[in-house]
Amino acid sequence: MPPQNTLPSSPEARDVTAPNAALLYHPDSFQVKRHELKGRHVASASFLKGFVRHGGTDSVIAAVSDPAFRAPFTEAVAEYWPGTSADPMPRADTVSVTDHARLASIGTLMCADPMLSPFAARRMSVGNRAYSLCGITHTISSKGVQAGLAAYLTAPLQPWDALICTSRAVRDAVRGMQERYAEKLEAASGTRPKQVTRLATIPLGLEADFYAAQGSDSQARAAMRSRLGVAEDDIVLLFLGRLAFHAKAHPYPMYVAVQRAQEKLKAHGRRLHLLLTGQFANNHVEPDFRASAAEACPDVPVHFQDGTPGPESWASWAAADIFISLSDNIQESFGITPIEAMAAGLPCIVSDWDGYKDTTPDQEVGFRVPTRMAPPGSAVGLAEAYENDTLSYDRFVGTACLMTEVDVASAAEAVYRLAASPEMRRRMGAAGQARARTVYDWSVIVPRYQELWAELAEIRASAAEYVPVPARPTPVVEDPMMVFAGYASDRIDGATRVTAVQGRDVVQRLLANNINNFTPGLVFDAANACALHDRIAAGTVALSDLAKTVPANVRQKLVRTVIWMAKFGAVSLSR
Repeated sequence: MPPQNTLPSSPEARDVTAPNAALLYHPDSFQVKRHELKGRHVASASFLKGFVRHGGTDSVIAAVSDPAFRAPFTEAVAEYWPGTSADPMPRADTVSVTDHARLASIGTLMCADPMLSPFAARRMSVGNRAYSLCGITHTISSKGVQAGLAAYLTAPLQPWDALICTSRAVRDAVRGMQERYAEKLEAASGTRPKQVTRLATIPLGLEADFYAAQGSDSQARAAMRSRLGVAEDDIVLLFLGRLAFHAKAHPYPMYVAVQRAQEKLKAHGRRLHLLLTGQFANNHVEPDFRASAAEACPDVPVHFQDGTPGPESWASWAAADIFISLSDNIQESFGITPIEAMAAGLPCIVSDWDGYKDTTPDQEVGFRVPTRMAPPGSAVGLAEAYENDTLSYDRFVGTACLMTEVDVASAAEAVYRLAASPEMRRRMGAAGQARARTVYDWSVIVPRYQELWAELAEIRASAAEYVPVPARPTPVVEDPMMVFAGYASDRIDGATRVTAVQGRDVVQRLLANNINNFTPGLVFDAANACALHDRIAAGTVALSDLAKTVPANVRQKLVRTVIWMAKFGAVSLSR
C-alpha cells in the first residue's frame, strides 16, 4: 500500500451528479498497517483511496454498523486526499447500515465482499426496490463464501444487484457453482431457480504513479542491492507477497526453476539473486522456506525482506530486475502484485493461473507459465473432509495446491531468457508499465464501478422483481479440482505423457521435506513413489498406461503422485 499525500491528484472537479455508493466500512477490513496482512485488506484500502481521489463526487460515504467507525473513516478520507490537490476534498460522510431511507437516496450499498444475502434480507423490510446491492469477490475457496454465493439463488437478491468478479476465472467458477446448485434445487423442488444478480467483471486497481516512482528510485536500488551483496551485473528476481506455501504460492517450484536457469546462465557469466519480500504466514514456516531454498537452489543467493508496507519493502521494486510469482493456490483469485510490478517497470514471470491470465499478456509484458491440475474426482474426499470439519481450511487449500503443477521447465526458460537479455527486460518492462497505467490505474477502474452503479439504477427503475425459491437442499463443498478447473491452463488425463527428469533420490528428498509433503495419504509412500518413478524412468509413458499397473482403488493416488512429482520438478508432463 503506497504512502499518502505524495501523488498528483485527479484533475476532475467535484461532481454532485457523479454516481456514488455507500461503502460498507469496518476499520479492520481497511487496515494495512498490520501483521498478517492479506490481499483483501490491501484491496479494500486501495479501493477507498482510489475512490477518494478519482470518484469525482462531492462526498465519500461510509455505511457503518457502529458510530465509532465514523472517526477512523473520516481520518482515512483526509489521509488519502493528496495535499497537493487544488480541488476541494470530498466530504467524509457516514450512514447507518440500517438507515434504509438514506441508502435509498444514495442508490447503492457497496460491500467489500460477496456476502450480499444478509443485506438483501434486511432490505426486504422497506422493499427490494429501495436500493441496489453490490459486492466484490476476493477468495472464493472457503466453504462460508461458497455457501454465500450459492445463497444468491435463494435470497431476495434482484436483477438490480451485482457481484463484481475481479477476473474471468473467478466469474466462471462462481457461475459454475451456482449452476450446479440450481440443478440440485430443481431436482429437489421441481423448480429451477434463476441467478438474477449481475456478474460484472472488473479488475482491481492501483495508483500507477506510486509504483513507477518506486521502481525508478536509483538511490533505493543502490542501497538495497549493496545491503544484499548484489553486484551491478547481477540479476535480482523478486517475489512479493504473503509467504505461505499452503495458501499463496508454493516456493519450491520457483526455487527449482531459478536454480535451473542459473545453471544455464553460467555460460553468460550472469549471477541470479532471489528476493522474497513478504510476511511469513506464521513462525513455523520461516525455517521451511529457508531450508527449502538451500536445498532446491544452492547456487542462487536467496534473500528475505519484511513485506510490511513501508520504505523498506517498497525499495524491493527498485532493487529488482524481474518479477516472479508462480501462484498455484485456489485461494488466489486475482493477484495484484503482477500489476504493481508492471507499474514499477518490471517484466513479469507469472503462472497461467486465475486473474494472472487477464492481467499479464504472455510474451508482451513477460511470460505466463503453463499450469495443470489433477482431474475432477481427485479431491472429492478432500472436499468432504473440509465440509465435515475434519480438515482445516488451511489444510484444504494447501492440499489442493499439492495437486496443482506449475511447469518448472517453462518457468526456468522464462527466467533464463529475461536474465540473458537486457533489451527484452527493458521492452517488456515498458509495455507492462504502459498497461498498468492505461488499464489498471484507479483513474480508469473507479469510473467502471460508477458506470455499473448507474446501470443498476436504470435496471431498478424498470426490471421485474424476482421471487426466490426455498433453500433445499443446502449447498456443500465440491471437489476443488472441478470447481477451480478454469484457474489452470489444463488438467492432466490419461493421454498426458510423463517423463523422468531427476533421479529417485530427488523423489525421496521431496517426500522428506515438510513443505512438500504435509497431507498424509495424499501421495504414495517412499517405496511406492520410487517404484512409480522407476517405471517412468524406463521411458516416457502415458498416464493411462501407468494407471494400469496398479489396482483400481489406488489409481487416484497414483495420479496425485504423478502431478505432485511434476510440481516439484522430478518428472515433466506433456501431450
